[in-house]
Amino acid sequence: MDFKKSRITILKILISTVLLFLLTLSVNYYINYNYSKTLNTFYSEFNQCDFNDAKETLSDNSFVLKLKKKAMTSEVSKYFTSIITTLCNELKNNNITSDQAVTVFKEIKSYDILDESLDKLILTLDQDYVLEDSSLYKHYLDLALEKYNVGQYSEAIEMLSKIPYSQLEYYNTAQDYIEKCKDSYKQSLFNEADKLSEEDYYTKAIDLLSNVDESIVSSTDKDIQNKISSIEIAREEYLSSQYYIDNAQPTSTSLLQNLNSETINTLNIESNTPYLIYVNLNDQKTYVYEGSSNNWTLERDFPCSSGIESEATPKGVYTITGRGDWFYSDEYEQGGKYWVQFWGDYLFHSLPYDETQNTIVDYTLGVPASHGCIRLAVEDSKWLFENMPDDTKVIIN
Repeated sequence: MDFKKSRITILKILISTVLLFLLTLSVNYYINYNYSKTLNTFYSEFNQCDFNDAKETLSDNSFVLKLKKKAMTSEVSKYFTSIITTLCNELKNNNITSDQAVTVFKEIKSYDILDESLDKLILTLDQDYVLEDSSLYKHYLDLALEKYNVGQYSEAIEMLSKIPYSQLEYYNTAQDYIEKCKDSYKQSLFNEADKLSEEDYYTKAIDLLSNVDESIVSSTDKDIQNKISSIEIAREEYLSSQYYIDNAQPTSTSLLQNLNSETINTLNIESNTPYLIYVNLNDQKTYVYEGSSNNWTLERDFPCSSGIESEATPKGVYTITGRGDWFYSDEYEQGGKYWVQFWGDYLFHSLPYDETQNTIVDYTLGVPASHGCIRLAVEDSKWLFENMPDDTKVIIN
């Protein structure tokens, strides 16, 4: 009898264990199923920008979400991180706008799941973003200093100017760096202007300083104006020393008065290279000779255009001092290819192009039409660029 009771007891225990296992399995299945269903619903709603519905889905105070809160936070954090990465790539490829990205980032921020680095990301895209926590202004300051360190002075000043006086801990530092931005920007301009002046590009240096970024420094800034004045003085001194060749030199003003294509070999004209370039302003032609004094042979001649009356090409005797494959003038909104420098800002160069370097904006040749340079056909300027060595004499008459 006792044996029979023992078998019944064991059977009951076994059945209870199986039932408990099945119950546990069912509960786990129910929890995981509903948890996965809730997350998938949330992902779907968020992906479709149904932000209110998505937030309501996760705000449900159900037993399942309370039980899986830690896991849910981890899963949603990973999801938001992937969304941010995707949007950053889309921004980089110009597939979406900053405003579109910021809208999603702010929605993600409202869940308070990711760390403060999200604030920093939003700040880079939305200058009007208001920080909820005053301590986060350090992120704002750090971001502005990053821009300062890479020379993005305008962006840095814009951000630094938004740090309020109420945040005195960061405000004073911000004000100091606004002045550093201005000083660094001016110094970078002065360095570039000095480099241009050293290469006798005085007008370009003055243009550079006359067109400052006024979001950083005013065009009437005393230091800027003083620098322009000093370069103008240097330009005048340079022009005075270079404008015409002294009468005592073999290539004198009288030489210029007598020179033409027929007298080229009668005036003892020398060049420091086997080439001589002669520009006849009356005929609007450029002649290239090869040889030596009184033994010059015409190599090529090109139609050209010198400066218009108000910006006439200066007559004189010069030498080639440099070259480059492209320049662009913001003042005239045009540039030229294959330039060869013979005096300061004066160059031989191609027909003028627009900023893209693809479209010729003026085909005029054979009459004065430039701003002082000697304009040539593209193929002729390329030939001159490739074949005339530095120190070749240039006579313009």
